Amino acid sequence: MGKQATALACICGFLLLPTFAPPATPTSGAPARGSDRLTPHTGDLESAQKLALERNTPLLIHIILEGEDQNDAYRDGILPSRDLIQLSAHCVVVIGNNGDHEQTTITEKVDGETSKRRACSVYRMFENCAQHRECWDPIYHAYQEESGELNCPQTILLTPLGKIAWRHNINDPPSPGEVIKALKDAQKKAGKSLTAEGLRSVKGYFVAAANAAKALDWPKVWQRNQLILDLIEGGVWGEGATKAQADALKKMRDSLASMEESFQPGQVAEAWRALMTFEAATRDTPIAREVATLKKKITRNKDLKEELRAIQTELAAEELEAQAEALLRSDEERRAMRLFKKILGKKYAATRTAERVRQRFGEIK
Repeated sequence: MGKQATALACICGFLLLPTFAPPATPTSGAPARGSDRLTPHTGDLESAQKLALERNTPLLIHIILEGEDQNDAYRDGILPSRDLIQLSAHCVVVIGNNGDHEQTTITEKVDGETSKRRACSVYRMFENCAQHRECWDPIYHAYQEESGELNCPQTILLTPLGKIAWRHNINDPPSPGEVIKALKDAQKKAGKSLTAEGLRSVKGYFVAAANAAKALDWPKVWQRNQLILDLIEGGVWGEGATKAQADALKKMRDSLASMEESFQPGQVAEAWRALMTFEAATRDTPIAREVATLKKKITRNKDLKEELRAIQTELAAEELEAQAEALLRSDEERRAMRLFKKILGKKYAATRTAERVRQRFGEIK
């Protein structure tokens, strides 16, 4: 439990990840073919537990003692099951074996191209024996009997939080169908999980949200965490993103309240600019309707009417100027000059934008 608690603390301290639905698979134990290759975790047991927690996916542990008939039967009957391999692609898999084997070279097709790789000659999913031995001692210490013996072969299925969901511990292999059923049940209870690629995406969104929080950009904090929730709603990442969104929404509401107070005579231009910027930034957030409500309230305030009309005219002129500049950059000078001329017309003549245009081009004919 200590290692499980440490893994959980690591993720929650990290705080603030695309989801998948495990494919329906038959329960046959047909051997794997072609590119259907089991890809077990190649770190230690603690890192496997942490990864399962991050991905919100079960951890499937195969414990196989070297040099005993029932263990060899487990290795040859369970691990090659094509259906189990396909299902295992959506969880974290650990294979613990204490053997030492010769190296071999394997020729195989990957993405239609033939390639060669070095591998353990018995457990060919590993590059070398050190990888399947790495978890052996931690597994022994975690799952030995009171007598100090470790029953082998053995299958242990853990929840994302590290609790035992299913265990086959009778020194004989289960059938592939038993493992498949237990794994399906555990995945269903865990809910949506993250692929390895999904986890990388979520971590990237988390970093972006953290940077936005440092910049006090609460709309972006909310949006980046929504990208996390679009991928996974549960688990530590989903829970963290939900919490972060709630905090960001509170900060946005605080900002909106401050903006409302800033609409005083003589200060409308600056306040309206801030509100328009905030409206654009929060368009895809739950506060968008509240922003629209405040906007209507301000426009109905008769005491602010003249200042408001002036800043709205200024902003409209600035938008025309931006469009004209874009046309110039695209070598569409004639169209650009028509817009500059429009800015100098009666509607916008008193704006600062019009003054800039006059200083640049004079009175355009």
